[in-house]
Amino acid sequence: MIDWLRSKLSRPAPSAKAETPRSSSGTLPGFLGGSPGWWAGDTTEQLRNYRSWVYSAVNAIAQEVARQRPLLMTTTGQADHEQQPLPHTHPLVRLMEQPNPWLTSWELWYLTMLHLELTGNCYWYLAPRLLGGRPTNLPAEIWIVPTPWVRILPDAREFIGGYEVSAPGAAAEYFRPDEILHLKYPNPLDLHYGLSPLAANAMTIDANTELQRARYQTFTSGQRPGMVIQTDQTLSEPVIRRLEDKVSSRFGGRDNWQRPLILEQGLRASPWTLTPAEMDYLNSAKLSRDEILAIFRVPPPIAGLIENAGLGGDIWFGARMMFCEGTIQPRLELLAQCLTRDLARRWSPDLFVTFPDCSPSNQRERRADDELDAKTGLRTYNEIRRARGLKAYADPRFDHPPEKPA
Repeated sequence: MIDWLRSKLSRPAPSAKAETPRSSSGTLPGFLGGSPGWWAGDTTEQLRNYRSWVYSAVNAIAQEVARQRPLLMTTTGQADHEQQPLPHTHPLVRLMEQPNPWLTSWELWYLTMLHLELTGNCYWYLAPRLLGGRPTNLPAEIWIVPTPWVRILPDAREFIGGYEVSAPGAAAEYFRPDEILHLKYPNPLDLHYGLSPLAANAMTIDANTELQRARYQTFTSGQRPGMVIQTDQTLSEPVIRRLEDKVSSRFGGRDNWQRPLILEQGLRASPWTLTPAEMDYLNSAKLSRDEILAIFRVPPPIAGLIENAGLGGDIWFGARMMFCEGTIQPRLELLAQCLTRDLARRWSPDLFVTFPDCSPSNQRERRADDELDAKTGLRTYNEIRRARGLKAYADPRFDHPPEKPA
């Protein structure tokens, strides 16, 4: 993909820039290496944090969004019966179903959500459709450009003057604003770059990482770093080193940390730090886990955590309702509005993108409303089918409200 982008779309640098070059990570300050949250302004490091409970939360969001099929519609008004789905032969429908020869629709949405949740930004390169050998404003393919490769070039008049894409080991390429579709989460600190839940809570993520490292170190090192041996005698340096090596060899490692220690000749042992039980790693791990899931608004059952298996069905339904209505649906609405503005309107001002409501409770309510509307004659069967994205019946009787019983 890198070679293809480089060979097909090499651009000279824009002639003027309103601002000096800046980091693609936005305005969040970069902390000194080793300080908590230092990576909050580095998009590459943000992607590297796709692990542990961050992986569980972001993977759940990305999979759920990838399951939702976008509805591509044309409208002549605001009512449901004035909105019609695009035919499957429309170029926009084909583009959404097959973004490019090497990427499926599911992969497109999954990767899009990964970049949004981890970095707050996702960049689609819209490869132009050729007409008579010349590129047009209509895209023929969609490619996801990794967020760390992209730097926005602001412009005082046009807001965005272009995009600079620098793949590792390659020269920078420049793209016009209409060639890159930028999806982002709103950022109160920067109008150009988005802000991800991960970057906004970098210290919480670091705390979880350090907790995991501490737990690992506890089980691999055993009592060795947490013990002090005291004596009233004056020990020479060789004796001290020999005593240290002897204790380390016998009590180091996860298989020996509970081995009894026997001392003689006035030696006394005492703990230097808190023991694993005192530090209560288990409760700390649960607290850290719940904080990360709350950051991404993922209920524990969605991440695979069900404490009461006997109520599994009810717990799952409630978690699904919370997850879809509070987490997935707002993200789908953001995607739909951005794609309507920056993609669908390239074909016609009457085209728009929307997503079906994924909430299980709303689906039940919708079916009940459809049944009531059909019984009372408020809507025809074909209107109900069109609202669900289904093809209308050919029989003209279904274009009229059903007759009410006498």
